[in-house]
Amino acid sequence: MRSFSEDYTFKEAALFSLRLMQLSKLLWRTIENDWENLLKPYEINMSEHHILSMAYSSPYISIMEVAKLGSMHVTTAFNFSKTLNQKGYLQIIKKKSKNKNACIQLTRKGEDLLFEIVKGFKPYENTVFLGALSTKDLYGELPDFTELVVVMRNIYTKNFITFIDRFSTIVEENLIEEDGILKRRNKHIIE
Repeated sequence: MRSFSEDYTFKEAALFSLRLMQLSKLLWRTIENDWENLLKPYEINMSEHHILSMAYSSPYISIMEVAKLGSMHVTTAFNFSKTLNQKGYLQIIKKKSKNKNACIQLTRKGEDLLFEIVKGFKPYENTVFLGALSTKDLYGELPDFTELVVVMRNIYTKNFITFIDRFSTIVEENLIEEDGILKRRNKHIIE
C-alpha cells in the first residue's frame, strides 16, 4: 500500500474522489434516463438489456459471470434471465464445461431485439450524446474515456473491460450504415 507522502497528498486524493463521486452521480442519473427512454418501446429494463448484451458478446456465459460482469446479485441475474427466456430472447442451458452452472445463450429473437434497440437509437434525444458533441466539435471525435477505462480496469479487472470492448467490436462489425439507416452485415448467432 502506498503512503500519502510518496505519490499523492491526502488532499489530492480526497478532492479527486469527492469530485468523481459528484460527477458520477450526475452522469448516472442522466445515463439512466437516456437508457430507460431508449428501452421503453421494447418493454425491457436496463438489467435485461445488459444481460442480452452480455449474451450477445459471450455465447454460453454463465449466470455467475453475468452477475459478476453486470454488477448484480446471482439471484437477480437468474430471475431477469428467466424473464428473458420466457419472452423468447434467450435460452437457459446447462453446460458441463461450466461446472453445471446455468448458462445463457441469445436466441435469434434476442439478437433481433438488440438490433432493433440500436436501430431505434435517436441521437437527438440522448442527453449524454448531445452533451459530448462539444468534444467532437473541439477535438474532431467523441470522447473514448481512456482514463476512465483505466480506472475501471483497476477496479473491476480486465474481464469487465474486455466484455465492453468485445460487445462494441461485435456491434461495429455486424452493423453498417447506409443512407443514415443501420443494417445488419451478417447474423451473429444460431437459429
